[in-house]
Amino acid sequence: MGEDEEYEELVRILEPFRDMRIETGPVTLTDDYLRMVEEVESAPENQSGADKTWVEAAQHEFKEYFARLAREN
Repeated sequence: MGEDEEYEELVRILEPFRDMRIETGPVTLTDDYLRMVEEVESAPENQSGADKTWVEAAQHEFKEYFARLAREN
């Protein structure tokens, strides 16, 4: 079975669920969760003007790692 055929089969299988609606309701954030968000947001590295060049380097390393895995497999 080719890739296009697999895709079409998947579309066929999922078609009955296409219009299904699932009510999720409001999300309640716990005090612990809100406290953790506050802690992360108040960290020096997350302040406005902080050096965030490490983010780009980390993203590049992430992409290189998975590209290397794909080549090896």
